[in-house]
Amino acid sequence: MKTFCTAAAIAAALTLVPVGAQATCRIFQHRDFGGSGYTLHHQERMKMVRGESLGCTTNGHGGGCESTIYDPSWNDNISSFRVKDGCTLTLWQHVNQGGARFRSNRSYRYVGDRWNDQASEALCMC
Repeated sequence: MKTFCTAAAIAAALTLVPVGAQATCRIFQHRDFGGSGYTLHHQERMKMVRGESLGCTTNGHGGGCESTIYDPSWNDNISSFRVKDGCTLTLWQHVNQGGARFRSNRSYRYVGDRWNDQASEALCMC
């Protein structure tokens, strides 16, 4: 039995790939999307501490550590972020979803004086 794909079917399938690839949240060190940046994909979490301090290895192994990035250089170092359509970024003041929370499905050129350089954990959901 032969299967034929139409050009329209192939084009429709290919248009689905870029949408998933673009579903991201990007955090920035400075306001106006300046300084260093880091891109989080769907369901990626960044805890801005050393993983070993939470029982995770540096390569992401350990209970519940598989989709978590550990990078202490980002602790208290976020001033702006970009959120792609369909995504939501959540920031927490402390690791393990502790302290105050900031959640947005839109980009911020500046997180405001209250949140500037305050986040210790981030989660991107698309």
